[in-house]
Amino acid sequence: MAKVPTREECFEIMEEAKMPPHIIEHSAQVTKIAVFLAEALASSGVPVDTRLVEAGALLHDISKMESIDNGGNHAALGAELLKSRGYPALSPLVERHVDLGEWSEDAPVDEAEIINYADKRVRHDEIVSLGERFDDLIARYGKTDGARTRMERLREEMFRLEKKLFRHLPFAPSHINTL
Repeated sequence: MAKVPTREECFEIMEEAKMPPHIIEHSAQVTKIAVFLAEALASSGVPVDTRLVEAGALLHDISKMESIDNGGNHAALGAELLKSRGYPALSPLVERHVDLGEWSEDAPVDEAEIINYADKRVRHDEIVSLGERFDDLIARYGKTDGARTRMERLREEMFRLEKKLFRHLPFAPSHINTL
């Protein structure tokens, strides 16, 4: 069984990393969605490690401030930090929370997909639809044609991921807004 920090240990890691309150609140909302989805998927017969999902969601932005202060990819920095702390199973979940890389709509659901999707459903600390989240991202960061094109491609990818996740569930994506 993979070594996974408890919820309390995750908050200790956040404190050591000097994660600011607004990022902790964002991470808490992402975790609420991710754990809800993981438990619902598991209840539907999809093999998911909910402990990994919870820890990965809590710690997905563990290196966000380091990235803001010193540059670098916060997902890659966070993955390295967790690997160095003895949590190699969490490393790919954190590394893939921004960009899933290669994935397939036909492959089994994995924990990184759940965390990635949950992160895309939270604008700051507010649970929103994918459409609302991407409208906000494009308005804030789509300053060039290239940036807008990349974000539109990511939006389409996230709607495909949403279909993959929710085809196993007895409720619609809009149910997430009620959490």
